[in-house]
Amino acid sequence: MKQNFMVKLFLLIFGLMMFSFVGLQSVNAQEESSDNPATWKYFRILARAQDDSVFIKVQDQMGISPLLESYNLIVNVMDPNPNNQYVVIGDETDPSAVRASWSQLTPDVQGKLLGWTGSNKENLNQKRLNYGSVFLDVFKSIKVKDVISPPRRARDIRGTTAYINPYFQFFGGDPVGLPLKGSLGFSFGTGTPYSFPLETDLVGAQFHILGAWVGVNSRIKELTTRAKENDAGSGLSGNSYNNIYAPNLMLNLGYHIPFGNFFEIGYHTTIDTGTPDLPKNYKNEVTGEIMPNNVLLGSYFDFMFSYPFRTFGSTRAKVYAGKYLGETHIGFVGREMRAAGSVFDTRIDATLAGLRNFQISMDIMISQIGEGFALSSFAIGPSIRLSKLTDDSFGVLTVAANVRFKLGDFFDEVNK
Repeated sequence: MKQNFMVKLFLLIFGLMMFSFVGLQSVNAQEESSDNPATWKYFRILARAQDDSVFIKVQDQMGISPLLESYNLIVNVMDPNPNNQYVVIGDETDPSAVRASWSQLTPDVQGKLLGWTGSNKENLNQKRLNYGSVFLDVFKSIKVKDVISPPRRARDIRGTTAYINPYFQFFGGDPVGLPLKGSLGFSFGTGTPYSFPLETDLVGAQFHILGAWVGVNSRIKELTTRAKENDAGSGLSGNSYNNIYAPNLMLNLGYHIPFGNFFEIGYHTTIDTGTPDLPKNYKNEVTGEIMPNNVLLGSYFDFMFSYPFRTFGSTRAKVYAGKYLGETHIGFVGREMRAAGSVFDTRIDATLAGLRNFQISMDIMISQIGEGFALSSFAIGPSIRLSKLTDDSFGVLTVAANVRFKLGDFFDEVNK
């Protein structure tokens, strides 16, 4: 009788334990919802200091120095044992990544990270895939509020500091701008703000103060194609038309109208044309007309309307329309855009017909290639120009790679 009682008691205790275990697993499973980022226990955030002060506090509490403007943050609190919960800056499979116990972060920082619901948060917990995942998962991660948002930093809307730019792009784009102090600094770059690989040999540097700038332009011939009359080369690499060719020396100056970062005016004038070094002429095989180039020999009045904003969490994103070196441009630029766990730069520019033929240019450069401090410092990707060809068709003029480097982290540690 006593033996039967012990057996029944054992079975009762065992049953209660199993019920509790299954119930706990069921509760834990119900706690996490794929549609609610605030419930995730194992996730990655493509963090950026300007998104929220919590991403500065995390670095402080993990002993990061110097502070990073952007980085990968991985949190894993799936294990109920607090000793096995951790946070990582970088790649968690990299032994050199900065790792800390979850308990090293203060409760307010923990709560902010767990409750973060931005599109830059990615669930790393194993999930079931289906045939529609390849199409739908990317769109599920996109939130309407992240598609278009107001600028985050004050300097993005101030004309006096609009030149500040830590990104150096090898071919064209906004010049890199290095501040000495706020509205006082220097900028330099290759090409024009609207040019793409192999399109121009122009280079320049400027001095900025209180929204005004003065600078000089010259040329590096190797930055574009320059086929000569006796060259036999042909094909994409030999196209020497629909390009911009610079003189030995130009003077440029300009000013951001001081009512925000949306309108600027400028002026270029040729000082020294140097020895002419123009490419050979190509003819349109159908019309017999010479394929045009923009050869910079005179003076040019420039202006640009732009609207800075954020799209997909980008930095320095803007749409623009304006005139530069005698040509009319409209387009879009976005730096470090974030979508579905990827970080990338995008440029799209249309050059309207005038001094040159109508042209559409675009490039996309993928970041997150390096590790650790180099994670966001480097981006590379394809670039393409489409325009009228010598057979009078509209097609591919040049295809090349473009490269972008991030020279530093220019950000304000506010609300730290």
